[in-house]
Amino acid sequence: MNKKLVAAALGLAFAAPVFADSSNVTLYGRVHQTLDHQSTEAAGVDAGGNFVVEDASSRFGIKGQEDLGGGLSAIFAYEFGVDSDNVASGSAGAAGPLSTRHAYLGLKGAYGLFVIGSQDGGNDSQAPLYNQASLIGSVSNNGGPLTTVGSTNAGTGQAITREQRVGNSFGYAATFAGVQVNARHALSNGTDNAANNVGAANKENDTRSTEIAATYKVGALTVGGGLQSIDSQERTQNTLNATSGVEQVIQGVATYNFGTFSVGGLVAQKNLYAANANGEDSNTEYALSATLPLSANSGVFGMYADAERNDLVAASDITQVQIAYYYDLSKRTRTYVGYNRLNTEVKASGAETDQDNFTIGLRHNF
Repeated sequence: MNKKLVAAALGLAFAAPVFADSSNVTLYGRVHQTLDHQSTEAAGVDAGGNFVVEDASSRFGIKGQEDLGGGLSAIFAYEFGVDSDNVASGSAGAAGPLSTRHAYLGLKGAYGLFVIGSQDGGNDSQAPLYNQASLIGSVSNNGGPLTTVGSTNAGTGQAITREQRVGNSFGYAATFAGVQVNARHALSNGTDNAANNVGAANKENDTRSTEIAATYKVGALTVGGGLQSIDSQERTQNTLNATSGVEQVIQGVATYNFGTFSVGGLVAQKNLYAANANGEDSNTEYALSATLPLSANSGVFGMYADAERNDLVAASDITQVQIAYYYDLSKRTRTYVGYNRLNTEVKASGAETDQDNFTIGLRHNF
């Protein structure tokens, strides 16, 4: 018996390096800080502004891949958002500086990759419309006050917004004949309690969001299109975008690199639900951007975007203008300075609010 145990132990000892060699685990992250001055003017009244040092989407993560043989690999990642300006106070229940950005497990092979978990479009996780819309560009990689495509509701920081981070989701990506296809299906748990009773019957109350985007690159031209459909079952309208009531998003994007400069454009339409007499609304969006390199490691970026709701009385016309200069100190370190204005005009009253940001940023990837 002892001889068998010794043989088994030796076998495991020799086998361990084989398994270790077939796996690949990487630690990575980003530290991103900005010095930002934000001022607001509403209805012609200047509310003033102030300087603040802000974290701009710093993160720390671990990702890995293990060869399973036959061209198939297991993949995983867990990424935390790190707020370098927020520390726990030490009191019971105090919020700490970490938050989950994505966490997924999946398989990758000749037919593409499949992942399950919380996803935000980083690494192999999927955020099809968000990532595709982000092709129009940003000097800050969509972190901080100079974000060009946001994940919050339009008017709270950006004119162009897409659903970025969701849990309870499945993701798929593959390339067919040069066309990159990305898809995600997300579930949002509902309830089946008395609050959902209509008469004597309970209504189904869950939400399903399905996204698919196709992008094709040929030479200097990149073109793509995407669709998101949010199916809110019977009783409540979508909880994934509860305050904006988005039911469907259709978008098209294109970028072209002329060599001396590059341009990008986005056109989209959102169909929305409103819990009032107006019922339905549509939101037409477009954005134009341009990047002009000044040297091998510096350049100027400009962007104009507009999001306009067409029907609802309380709707607003939102425009965003940005100009920024960047300088890359290395392949992993960028510094930049930029100005961003977000204008919101309430259609019913004509009242306008201007939010101005002047930002200096420093970003390092590791």
